[in-house]
Amino acid sequence: METQALFSFRVTKPFVDETTQSAKLAGLSRSEYARRAIEEMNHRIMRERIAVLSKQLSAQSLATSEALDDTTEDGLHA
Repeated sequence: METQALFSFRVTKPFVDETTQSAKLAGLSRSEYARRAIEEMNHRIMRERIAVLSKQLSAQSLATSEALDDTTEDGLHA
């Protein structure tokens, strides 16, 4: 089992009330609800970052491929 640590931050009372109600509706403790929400956000940001990097790599790959295609027309045909 992983070592646990305390994660604390300040929020407004209305935020606490809304989160408490949402956690109850989901059948979760407030802590578990917050953990899942943060985990979901972490995963979403990672997916977005991977998508950006993938697009960049794809663009670089296309540029390289096009540059190599240009070299096949240099008159050195077999």
